[in-house]
Amino acid sequence: MDRALQRTQILTNHLLQFAPPSPLSSNACLSYSPPELSENYAFDVKEMRKLIDGHNVEERDWLFGLMRQSKLFNPEEKGGKVFVSPDYNQSTEQQREMTWKRIEYLLERGAFKGWLTEKGEEIEMRKFAGFEVSSIYDHSLFTKLGVHFFLWGGAIKFLGTKHHQEKWLSDTENYSIKGCFAMTELGHGSNVRGVETVTTYDSNTGEFVINTPCETAQKYWIGGAANHATHTVVFSQLHINGTNQGVHAFIVQIRDADGNICPNVRIADCGHKIGLNGVDNGRIWFDNVRVPRENLLNSVADVSPDGKYLSSIENPDQRFAAFMAPLTVGRVNIACAAVYQSEVALAISVRYALTRRAFSLKPNEPEVLLLDYPSHQRRLIPLIAKTYAMSFAANYLKMLYVKRTPQSNKIIHIVSSSFKATFTWTNMQILQECREACGGQGLKTENRVGHLKGEYDVQSTFEGDNNILMQQVSKALFAEYMAAQKRNKVFKGLGLEHMNKPCPIISSQLTSSTLRSSQFLMDALCLRERDLLNRFVADVSKCKVEGESTQQAFLMCYQLAEDLGRAFSDRAIFQTFIEAEATLPAGSLKDILGKLLVFGLSSDKLRTDFSFTKRPTQR
Repeated sequence: MDRALQRTQILTNHLLQFAPPSPLSSNACLSYSPPELSENYAFDVKEMRKLIDGHNVEERDWLFGLMRQSKLFNPEEKGGKVFVSPDYNQSTEQQREMTWKRIEYLLERGAFKGWLTEKGEEIEMRKFAGFEVSSIYDHSLFTKLGVHFFLWGGAIKFLGTKHHQEKWLSDTENYSIKGCFAMTELGHGSNVRGVETVTTYDSNTGEFVINTPCETAQKYWIGGAANHATHTVVFSQLHINGTNQGVHAFIVQIRDADGNICPNVRIADCGHKIGLNGVDNGRIWFDNVRVPRENLLNSVADVSPDGKYLSSIENPDQRFAAFMAPLTVGRVNIACAAVYQSEVALAISVRYALTRRAFSLKPNEPEVLLLDYPSHQRRLIPLIAKTYAMSFAANYLKMLYVKRTPQSNKIIHIVSSSFKATFTWTNMQILQECREACGGQGLKTENRVGHLKGEYDVQSTFEGDNNILMQQVSKALFAEYMAAQKRNKVFKGLGLEHMNKPCPIISSQLTSSTLRSSQFLMDALCLRERDLLNRFVADVSKCKVEGESTQQAFLMCYQLAEDLGRAFSDRAIFQTFIEAEATLPAGSLKDILGKLLVFGLSSDKLRTDFSFTKRPTQR
């Protein structure tokens, strides 16, 4: 009753204060000033930004500056700062047109210079930075650029050979050619090897003939296909002299320079989506479409003029793996974009929590800031810590990719698969929590957080369904385990070296200082991963002994596979966090990261999995 009377008194005070004819006056629970104008920081904000961005800070600022200068990006000054954000109230057609105009604007100002025509680590990292800036602004802009540069352009660069690169890359970089990437079909997404599009070779004319044999073979969700793309890379089964040689990639023109659809090509729009409506996703059918023999991207395999299939890799599985290896960059980009969207959502919700007040502790006292409530801190601070951890892991992943060698392709595949799944799942968790933390304001499109859930939900399934990616990670860990056991050798690589050491012992009496120790936390994560890997190997092996095939055994152990994939990812992410903190000299940055290390592990998933400490491990 006392609480009800208190709330009634607060409402009465508001009503008396705002009752006409008195003019509106300021009140603590309604006043707003940007928190950065009044808050003091315990660390250097600029240095922290350099640390989590990791690279190309000046180039990022330059690109943000270009956006703030143009009305195309809807600049608006608030609280002494200029903010840019898309207008999501526009129609699908308007959003698509605005996305294309923004690309043209950035192109004219040299934003994409060297992205495909220059080589080396520096340009690769600059390109990553550019994509991350575009993802912060708008997922449609990020995706449209990604399809053109990383998927279409990347296919030419890595699946093609010198004559493809000389013919297509420069025109792609300056958008004389607008590319898309026709891999996904109505009937096949993650299972690329099962695509149904068929290509044969006509030795009389020296041409490949591409066909869509059934409705499930139509290319689906092809970004850029509905409106703008002039060319595409088609992934198709290649049949030579009656033998299916597996999936190969072909360059196909689908529109002429005037935007007219080419003969024997049919294109339809995928329509309105829950997000990404600035991307013109389309469907494509091919009816005896002929392309020159030179349009086969032949870095892995080729067809001679007289129709002989040529490849230095005889094993079809190894050939397919070599063919797909260069395309992992898509997962790298998606993982990094998920981190930056988590940063955007948390920045908005924390700023809101530092200005919005609700309820006073005593009658006639000012109402309390949301972020002063322990429950609100518990909602947001662990997510901030997780996002810091993902930032360091994303920077590690990018360096792993740009320093890649043929020998490291497997590691990149495993790490990018696990990080892409973990980061995108975590991003969706963060977006939902931030939406709720903003109350009703989180529903407003202009406040972005609620809308971003629809924009980024797709990341859980494109460039590989997350559940399938985690199963691939677990299969790779299983293979590493069996190889080490078979050869009686130590584990080496993928961070599994901890499996060579004695099993960590978790005391039943845990003190506060122990729980805050980074070594204890790492031991806990390693023990979790070790336990799940041992159990996964044991369960799969048991299924095989009972007569199941290896593939069926993996399927029957799907839950352990996903848990193991998450455990591998969590340990790897935390390891990059520890390494980033360890490189810092003593000071405020190191102190704050040390505190965040503990918050970063406050996940329900880890607490649930902590039951493993009660069971003995086998290795």
